[in-house]
Amino acid sequence: MTASFSIKEMFLLGWPILSVLLICSMVSLAVILERWVFFRKRKVDVKDFFAKIEKVLAQGKEAHSHCASLGEPMCTIVRAALTHKDGSNDSLELAVDRTIRIQVGELESSVPLLGTVAAAAPFIGLLGTVIGIIRAFKSLATAGAGGPQVVAGGIAEALVATAFGLMVAIPALVAYNYYSTKIRRMTESMEICADGVVDLIEKK
Repeated sequence: MTASFSIKEMFLLGWPILSVLLICSMVSLAVILERWVFFRKRKVDVKDFFAKIEKVLAQGKEAHSHCASLGEPMCTIVRAALTHKDGSNDSLELAVDRTIRIQVGELESSVPLLGTVAAAAPFIGLLGTVIGIIRAFKSLATAGAGGPQVVAGGIAEALVATAFGLMVAIPALVAYNYYSTKIRRMTESMEICADGVVDLIEKK
């Protein structure tokens, strides 16, 4: 019995596990690209915000239309504050806090899926490895005798699943950590800017 190291044959033998990993890879790539485009349109620069906000608030009734210069997500937060500026201080702060939480929810959309893929892919690959090794030893038992060449093909197939699982998990993990850190920093910046807006409105 000779071992075959054909990539095509390995994929055909391990297609159930490799297909799942392929789907995980496509989902992960789609989320990474979608979030990259999403975050490109959103930026919170604290210094730039405070350089602009007083000019925006000075517009009075026209302030809503000038919020666009602040960019998202601060534009939405400032508009929420302006909408509730004539209410009590508690209602103003509550409206701003609620808007921030909504914005954070939008920032976090789909990001946990990257963490799930990063955590699950190595185990899915490991499952493929175990199945491949079982198949290799079954071949050895069927052959009745033989050297390493009897199980070499099966073990190679098994290791392909592990390697593919890691190839899927590593980019997903890197992207998950990157986006999670970005969300945390943007949330902190939004809260700082929102506190400044509330202070400025309450002083008027």
